[in-house]
Amino acid sequence: MSASSPEANTRLAGIDARLYLVTDSAQCREAGRSVADTVREAVGGGVGIVQVRDKDIDDDAFYTLTREVIAAVDSVLVDTNRRVPIVLNDRVAVAQRLLAEGVEVHIHVGQSDTPVEEVRELIGPEPLLGLSAANSTEFAAARESGVVDLVGIGPVYDTTTKTDAPDGIGPDRLGELVGEAGLPAVAIGGISTDRAAELRGRGLLGICVVSAICRAEDPRAAAEELLAEFGDGHVEAAQ
Repeated sequence: MSASSPEANTRLAGIDARLYLVTDSAQCREAGRSVADTVREAVGGGVGIVQVRDKDIDDDAFYTLTREVIAAVDSVLVDTNRRVPIVLNDRVAVAQRLLAEGVEVHIHVGQSDTPVEEVRELIGPEPLLGLSAANSTEFAAARESGVVDLVGIGPVYDTTTKTDAPDGIGPDRLGELVGEAGLPAVAIGGISTDRAAELRGRGLLGICVVSAICRAEDPRAAAEELLAEFGDGHVEAAQ
């Protein structure tokens, strides 16, 4: 399911993973928008992966939320050849329900969630499977599992999105960890338009944002600006 190096991974082919949005329902409400409206604008601005995340609602409400997000993304992708995966945060039962209905969804889990080997057995071989990982032991376990397609590394910067988040590791340490991971990697945690350029040249597939889009006055413009700053992720920003 996974590969020994980011370049060798073909399961991510056709996906522009440079900008990965993780939704926050409360932040969207505070900004005066629904999650679906925020996603619609953000995907219009170039977001290439959307993770639906809400720890405060039950599975039925999460199913409804996911359906709304899927409809929002589909409305943007009409008459385009873009592929924007919808990833569910830890809701394996909801993913199973949607997959049984013929809906393409994917999963991301953390270290304290359902083990990735079990997740893969439950969702089957086709969906992408992402995992949060932060050290050599966790990276090695992810590689050895043979089922992880993508790792999320962070927090890069201090973040208030998660109250229990550790201190930010910084761009330089991030680059070291990406090199250790041996899997396609995205960065998350406190990433803003002002900081996106600092993450170029770190070996990343992309950057994940929450508040930089969910709290933005204009999610479409925020997505466009983040992409402009991160670029293709390969060329380091001028100092």
